[in-house]
Amino acid sequence: MLRNVFICLLSLSIFISDITCQSINQPLVLSSEQFNIAVNPQNGDYIVLAKDSFYLFNLSVSGGWKSFKYKKNELDTVLKQPIELNFIHDAKQVLFFAGGGGQVYLFKDSSILRQDKSFLQKNQFGAASFEFKEKIILYSGYGFYSYKPYMTEFSNKTNEWFLRPYASNQYLPKGRQAVVYQIDKQRGYFYMSSGYTLNKPYFEDVENLDLNDVWRFDLNTNKWKQLGYIDDDRRIRNLRFPFFAKGNFYAIEKGPNNAIVKINIANNSFEKFKTEHLVDQSLVEYGTVYNTKDEHILLVVKSKNLKDKPGFVVGIVPLKELEKNLIISKKYYFTVFDKLWPFLLMITVLVSLIFFSRELKKRKNTHRTEKPVILFRLTENKIIFDGSNIPFEDEHIQFLNYLVENGGEISNNDLLDFIKKGQESLDTLKKRKLKLITDINQIFKISTGLGNPLLLELKDDNDRRYKDYLINPVYEVSI
Repeated sequence: MLRNVFICLLSLSIFISDITCQSINQPLVLSSEQFNIAVNPQNGDYIVLAKDSFYLFNLSVSGGWKSFKYKKNELDTVLKQPIELNFIHDAKQVLFFAGGGGQVYLFKDSSILRQDKSFLQKNQFGAASFEFKEKIILYSGYGFYSYKPYMTEFSNKTNEWFLRPYASNQYLPKGRQAVVYQIDKQRGYFYMSSGYTLNKPYFEDVENLDLNDVWRFDLNTNKWKQLGYIDDDRRIRNLRFPFFAKGNFYAIEKGPNNAIVKINIANNSFEKFKTEHLVDQSLVEYGTVYNTKDEHILLVVKSKNLKDKPGFVVGIVPLKELEKNLIISKKYYFTVFDKLWPFLLMITVLVSLIFFSRELKKRKNTHRTEKPVILFRLTENKIIFDGSNIPFEDEHIQFLNYLVENGGEISNNDLLDFIKKGQESLDTLKKRKLKLITDINQIFKISTGLGNPLLLELKDDNDRRYKDYLINPVYEVSI
């Protein structure tokens, strides 16, 4: 019974205390975390690919899960085999691609066969992935300190990845991760919404910006069209473990409520189902895959309480069980209190603000009159804040001492002359200058915990080529 409860937690289908989803077969228990799950779209087989063998199960065949040895396994050794592979849910074959983009693998005839002539690109982690006209397509994702606004596709002719060209002269959505998406293969539409992106460059204070725009991409004309925005009360944030079933997108919205979301972007349908007291995020490990052949869900949960076989439990639950419990959850758990709690919370916040207002004003006035002091000990080659030495490198300390000795501000040309070593090109000097300034600000922020950078770059309003570099005036320099 306990094992079945764990399985229901991941299938997103246990939402009230007296309703429990039941796995329709004896679950598969694995002791290793090195495996991937998939569904064969041709015969409806449920597949678990482990490191040294694979497991198959089919509802139309008796006998439960069966283990087999690989005839051939071409997984690249640079992968954490095969845990970093991503399954293409709506492809015509059992296809995987490496996390971040790159290697492509096909499971066929008891073998894992490599299909590409590529490499680990590490450039589109968390991308939306799908197949269209027998081509694997990845949209957006994260890599190399940025979220990508483009699409890449895998060519069957060259077995390489290429950028999919967008039509010219159009406004593009921001690159993002963890999007809600939907494919209309008949009309060639890719719908996309939500997700998150970086609010600032990576070398500044990193903040994730939640998005609520809704877009449609025409895969025939390569044109984007914005359809609108999601209302604040329907916005989706930080999705985990999505799967598609009957044209709908299901996922857990991680947060204080652990809501289940059911979305159909094309029909403008966004629903949330409250489940915070029954969905245990710590149990979720590998998510879910939907089988169109028998309308069941393949799922994995962490079996941390199974004493005899610790590891992971793989089970199968009917989609109708999920839908039944979503309906019950919506009917019984969205009560009057759910509608009133924002109002009650607002009253509590207002009372707290009134109670602490005087103290907050005193602290605010105090902070206005005080500047953080940065102590430069030039003879000792040390820079100190709040009694602690800031761990700058020798090159950083030499430059900062030079800057202080010149009144705290120098021109771009003086800076280039200072860092110049031999016969270096201007491009090389510019790169070294940018790295020097960036490294100093990063070390300063990390070691002091202060929000403002130590060094600033000022540009001349009349000629943007002329720049000055100075110590941020929000800090007081003491020698």
